[in-house]
Amino acid sequence: MALLSQLLQQRHAYYRALLAVEVIGLVSLRGLENAPRLVSVMYLVISGVAVLLDSPLLPQNRLKPTENESIPQRLEHRLHKALRRRKVVVIAWMLALVIEVIWQVALVFNPALAVQLSVAHLVIWLVLMLQLLWGVITALAEEPLFNGDLIMGAAAGYLLVGFTGGIVLNSLLVLDPAAFNLAAHGQALPDGIGHAPAMLGAAFASLTTMGSPVLKAGSLTSLTASVGITIVGQLYVAILIAGVLGKPRALGQPDRPVAAPEAEHLQGRRAVTRSRLRLPRR
Repeated sequence: MALLSQLLQQRHAYYRALLAVEVIGLVSLRGLENAPRLVSVMYLVISGVAVLLDSPLLPQNRLKPTENESIPQRLEHRLHKALRRRKVVVIAWMLALVIEVIWQVALVFNPALAVQLSVAHLVIWLVLMLQLLWGVITALAEEPLFNGDLIMGAAAGYLLVGFTGGIVLNSLLVLDPAAFNLAAHGQALPDGIGHAPAMLGAAFASLTTMGSPVLKAGSLTSLTASVGITIVGQLYVAILIAGVLGKPRALGQPDRPVAAPEAEHLQGRRAVTRSRLRLPRR
């Protein structure tokens, strides 16, 4: 069906673009220590990939059936749900952009206001990033085949958990600075901005269960955040493995599942047929 093929092509383009942006952001983490303001820009760009490539507001992303093709009722219901989810992502991204700009300005000019805005900053970003993560998980679960695009989507989703953890730790740094072991960052910037790269690194350390010395051991805030990031990451891996194991592989033709081993050769099929028809000896 051409409509399903179009939907899969959009998804796979989204997987590739999201993974590429995440890898670039992760590799450039060392350089971001000299320009910590760009960390928030990186978060907006990563989440903005869904807006640019997975948004029904763009004409090129609207699914249009051909003249000789009609959408089945079941598929139409699922498409409506996907469109609603995409619109929620667009609205959440716009709210995240607004709150991020206001929060960054408040950190510089009015730290007390920034502390009060940190809760709203955390909630809005969590809604956006968890919506993106859930969208990736459901899309991977609906993939018909185990192939390279599915692997890239799975990797993109796993890295998305780490970036979400970085946003959480950055907001918690403003709310509870005593929960972190941080040295002076050496820049004329508030800690919520200057230590943003360190918070992202600590989030990925928690994701990989390595732990980070940035998180204070005796702090309930740090412990809760670290355990939460680790649990979400491990749960994501468990769900992914359970979903991937049941998918057929694609060999040669990506739109057709691989045949059973006994069906690959004519002699194998005949042998299997004879073994199934053979009567037991008395």
